[in-house]
Amino acid sequence: MCDVDDITTATGWDVMVEARRVQHRFEVAMDQCLEGFGISYAQYRALVALLDENDMHVSELARRLRVTRQAALAIATKLARSDLVTFERESHATYLVVTPVARRRIARLREFADMPDVLEKGLTDIERGRLVALLRKADRSLAPPRRPTWWLED
Repeated sequence: MCDVDDITTATGWDVMVEARRVQHRFEVAMDQCLEGFGISYAQYRALVALLDENDMHVSELARRLRVTRQAALAIATKLARSDLVTFERESHATYLVVTPVARRRIARLREFADMPDVLEKGLTDIERGRLVALLRKADRSLAPPRRPTWWLED
């Protein structure tokens, strides 16, 4: 049995507020876990994505992180300043390459960035599955925002 409030009804605002609050708590907790390493949660996410597939273009990193190309470039630049990635420039594109320094540090970083493990221990398989399914359903239920048609109004 779940040990949370038995909420039977909630407004759309309640859903939005709770989703944002939990997301913010995840981000703050991850930033605090990684603070001692001089790396942010955003930089850690990028580094993990780059380790999964080396020699990645900035645009591909942006797609994987679901951020703009400019945000991905800013994150990559900060990682490069910390000697965790390098920019390999070719005639047609620039790729991000993970450095040996980053490969040595990643095990220690993963040890401290343990929020996913904490979530797995705090929720059952079924609870996690239901939560993800409900969040995806909420995401799919949102239509693109309507733009006012001011030119049609009297």
